[in-house]
Amino acid sequence: MHRLLTIFTGLFILLLSLGSCKKKSNDYTDVTFVNQLDKKVTLDIYRSMDDYNAGTPVLLRKTLAANEKLVLPGNTFTAAAAYYMDWYTDDLYRSNWFNDSYAQPGAQVMFTPRAGSNTYNIAKGLQGNNRAAYLNGGSNTNWVAIDAYSYSVATGYISYWSHFSNFEKYHQIKINKNFIANYSYRDTTGKTITTDLAFKVQNSEDPYIEFMDNGGNSLGSMFGGKLPTSTPPDYTSHAVDTVLALFPNSPYYFMMVRQ
Repeated sequence: MHRLLTIFTGLFILLLSLGSCKKKSNDYTDVTFVNQLDKKVTLDIYRSMDDYNAGTPVLLRKTLAANEKLVLPGNTFTAAAAYYMDWYTDDLYRSNWFNDSYAQPGAQVMFTPRAGSNTYNIAKGLQGNNRAAYLNGGSNTNWVAIDAYSYSVATGYISYWSHFSNFEKYHQIKINKNFIANYSYRDTTGKTITTDLAFKVQNSEDPYIEFMDNGGNSLGSMFGGKLPTSTPPDYTSHAVDTVLALFPNSPYYFMMVRQ
């Protein structure tokens, strides 16, 4: 009898242990998204950076009304796995399209559901025309050079386009949602050189991204807000389909138009 009691006690403890383990493995914490904006927001969630970059497939898409709090059951996600969020207003003026590696206050793309800390804010203050200019409602845009300028306060913008060879005029760039740009130019022999440039999305009213090296140093930029074709001395522009670019190792401002 004592032996049977010992066996039953052991089995009971084993069952309790298995049940406890099972509960622990499925005991997810709910994931909450808080829309702090006074506007409707679309929230897309992706399983990987590749999916985020391509814009497909979307794991889930939700529309949050102004100031709405969305609570998703924890088992929507795999605990401790990385996910990628993408939120934006209909006019694209407010969004979280900012690098995690160059964090802007309140901005976040990658998130990892963990027990006890799963609230993510759709924060105020993240706004501007970067997304409208450089993604244009999709996952990438292509730009080509149509002019090149020098600039000083004394002279304003001076075009050097007519002095350039066809090789020197060739500058094209593809801006991708994953914060990598594919930049192409031609050397003196006419050979096309393509290089990848990491870029930082600046939190600014005008379109403004900055090319960065591995050490976090600036290599150049693409920016709006002023154009040589606008009125001096301020050259103010509100265009989102035409910007200026300073490319690595070039002293010129290239006027780039979106294709």
